[in-house]
Amino acid sequence: MTKTRPWVPQPRHTLPSQETFSSIPVLDFLLCQSPETKPIFLSQLREALVIVGFFYLRDPPVPHHVRNSFVEKSIELCDLPLEKKLKIDMINSKHFLGYSRRGLEKTARRTDNREMFDFLTPLPAPGPDEPIYLNVQGPNQWPDEQDVPGFRPAIENYLSCIGELGKTMTSLVAEALDLEPSAFTHLFNRDVPRNKVSLLKYPEPTDDLAASSDLLQDINSDGSFQGVGPHKDGGFLTFLLQATAHAGLEAQNKSGRWIPIPPIPNTLVINVGRSLESLTAGVCAATTHRVNLRPSCFLDRHGRSLGPRYSYPVFQTLRVDVTHQELTSIKLPKHITDLVKDQNIKSDAEAYFAKYHLQGPGKGIFMARLTSHPEVGQRWYPEQLAEALKGQRESSS
Repeated sequence: MTKTRPWVPQPRHTLPSQETFSSIPVLDFLLCQSPETKPIFLSQLREALVIVGFFYLRDPPVPHHVRNSFVEKSIELCDLPLEKKLKIDMINSKHFLGYSRRGLEKTARRTDNREMFDFLTPLPAPGPDEPIYLNVQGPNQWPDEQDVPGFRPAIENYLSCIGELGKTMTSLVAEALDLEPSAFTHLFNRDVPRNKVSLLKYPEPTDDLAASSDLLQDINSDGSFQGVGPHKDGGFLTFLLQATAHAGLEAQNKSGRWIPIPPIPNTLVINVGRSLESLTAGVCAATTHRVNLRPSCFLDRHGRSLGPRYSYPVFQTLRVDVTHQELTSIKLPKHITDLVKDQNIKSDAEAYFAKYHLQGPGKGIFMARLTSHPEVGQRWYPEQLAEALKGQRESSS
């Protein structure tokens, strides 16, 4: 039987300048598995969390067959004919789950040029007398088995593996900040973690696509267009699998410069969300990121087409009923908070949602979903949507 090692604070470190990161660090998961190398991993993790807000995790504990089946079935679903995808149209779900066509999703009031499917770990919908924002969880809309045989178990197996990794990373984040490993545990669902996977497909730019009215108005002066606009994720951590070789994902450093995050084989890209930012009073800031697409992003180094870009983030979320008091109850050691003393962060993400995320993750996610998927909001929550859009317009004027 393995003997449990007592928790001890990690050695203190001085971190480099907050504004100078020009690449995304790569952390080797195997380092945290050995008592001899775990302090190295925690030191690297602390720097990644506090300075960058993004990092690659090499050799994550997700079996290859689970990952490969997940990617295979996800691509099969994304490549179905439109009429089959519309069987699980998101507009039919008051929980914002299911399929969203290209051109419907918006970030910062501009059109995102991608299509998506959202699936959630099995969590019950709220009762009729519970707060309306708790409707960010509920039953999934699954595709017909005959359309994509084996799809549901492939998704559920992958979500289960990422869920276990999420628990491990939650403890490691706490240790990296010189807290006890269990410091954040009570803020998550005890039995089934709330993890949502998005299956994202970014179509190749074509003449037909470029001529569509919603894309034409959003082409930038350099020829790039918005895959998804500048934003911050709302959860604790995000675990992203870049399933294809496309460029386009970028993170904004604290001085406002955009840094590329190219795919690296056998890694996950992990980033800080607004909930972790709130829990640490800004020490671990949620980093603004975007998918900024150009025609060259869809070509390999020989000029051959890569086809559509497929990307699969899993959003690890706190309990949706976590309160502001709980979010602000954790106190970091002074030598940790001093790491970001007098920091100044430039961000192109909308500031409007920050106040809702600070009230609680459920409220923050609900407001973000309303404005990202206004057609769903209009059907199920028209009053709340009108309020959200009005506030969004006023905050950007």
